[in-house]
Amino acid sequence: MTTWLGLDAWHADAATADDTALALHGSLLFHANVVCVHRVEEHYALSFRFADDPSENIVSTLIERGYGVAAHNGTLQRLAGPVSLNRGALRAAIAHRYRREGRALRFPGQRALHGRYGVSDILAFSAIEEVLPHGIKSVDARGELRPSFVNGKLVLDCR
Repeated sequence: MTTWLGLDAWHADAATADDTALALHGSLLFHANVVCVHRVEEHYALSFRFADDPSENIVSTLIERGYGVAAHNGTLQRLAGPVSLNRGALRAAIAHRYRREGRALRFPGQRALHGRYGVSDILAFSAIEEVLPHGIKSVDARGELRPSFVNGKLVLDCR
């Protein structure tokens, strides 16, 4: 069962939120297969997609670190941590769950994308579902690709 975990620690800027999300993915939340950052009102929150529910130990560790935590598996919602941060965490989890918005820092197929690739290869071998502008033939993927969820799709905007 897929679970979306939203976390909010009231990051004021996108760069700090990115660094935090990647650090959490590199350590405590390494089994997440998609990692996103979301703008929530005037700050940034994080979300992670898992194949199953995160353990109680993981949730407890996140709460101890001061995060507002929201777990959403399609029907169940669990809120934990500071009440003032729960709303942002829940908004991030739901935005990720329904693919409404969010910038993906980690996604399936990303690790294989280094160098210049044809758009058809990116669409075939990664979770990216659309590349903008339409008609572009190839993408330089030497840097970090940061697609975003737009209207239910993971979209890479190269403009």
